[in-house]
Amino acid sequence: MRHLKQCFTAMVVIIFAAALLGFAAPKAEAAKYVMKFAHNNPPKPQLLYQAIALTMQKNLQVYSKGDLDIQIFPSSQLGKDRVAAKKVQLGSVHMQVVASNNITAFDRRLDIFTLPFMFGSFKGAVKVFNSDIGQNIGENFRKKSGIRVLGFVATGFRNMMNSKHPIMKPADLGDLRMRIAKNPIMVQTYKALGGSTIGMAPTELFSALSTKTVDGHDGGSSWAWAQKLYEVQKYLSITRHQLVAGALIMNDKYYAKLPKHLQKAVLMAARDTIAWANTYAEENEQDIMKGFAAKGLTIASPDLKPFREAVKPVHKMFADKVGGIELINRILKMQEG
Repeated sequence: MRHLKQCFTAMVVIIFAAALLGFAAPKAEAAKYVMKFAHNNPPKPQLLYQAIALTMQKNLQVYSKGDLDIQIFPSSQLGKDRVAAKKVQLGSVHMQVVASNNITAFDRRLDIFTLPFMFGSFKGAVKVFNSDIGQNIGENFRKKSGIRVLGFVATGFRNMMNSKHPIMKPADLGDLRMRIAKNPIMVQTYKALGGSTIGMAPTELFSALSTKTVDGHDGGSSWAWAQKLYEVQKYLSITRHQLVAGALIMNDKYYAKLPKHLQKAVLMAARDTIAWANTYAEENEQDIMKGFAAKGLTIASPDLKPFREAVKPVHKMFADKVGGIELINRILKMQEG
């Protein structure tokens, strides 16, 4: 993993020096098409979303022979996730990498990836994403929203952090106020666990944790690390109760207007970027956990059986909205063995 990171960082230093200074990547002179690319991570090249953006940029330049380029706007410069995604739908932003749970308002069937304990491992998730199931979910999303899904990335698992005490069983959530993303499935997941939650913009969370307005949060590891939440939290419970499925998305009309050979370049660049990102994300999570420990977080690994049992009703509650219980069971079965 360290070699992978060093190679990537070296490539970034050479080709994308401007990103290290926090600026958007410069527009290439020869590019005929320059697309706006949005994400919510700070512009540090080792952080997952920025790494995906930089890798996509490199691959686009290679496969298009310099005719395609992207201008990267990190740190939610073009709006918070849902706002930026709406801009992708309208075409004022061309590409984005975003957690899928933040764009399910366009098509609730995408929320099947948000269900608790749907994925047991990174490799299991990637297997589903690359199957006909993942392709059909992406195609349904495109037809309903006008947004093309170029691929899904298993960016990391959601764990529980807080400033009061370890979470070893669902009852331990009883005295905690947890910030979660504003997603119906995530709200119901915490209700099933007996927890109290509040929806809050990611940009407000660090301050809310600092002032004890909220006690903890639910978030993917790479995102929590990027936001330095270890500075305002004491305990991390590795619950892995939800996977953060990242989506690399693009305005479909813009894609359709590109010449055929450049459409092919986009798809090939996305294919290579997604494959690289899934490997990077899995290995990066291991490093992040070591980093959390080094920063002083008390890390606990609770028995997950009581958590799994508590949230079973959530699957039934949302089955009809996400494609049916048969599809849910098919995804679970696909990961066995």
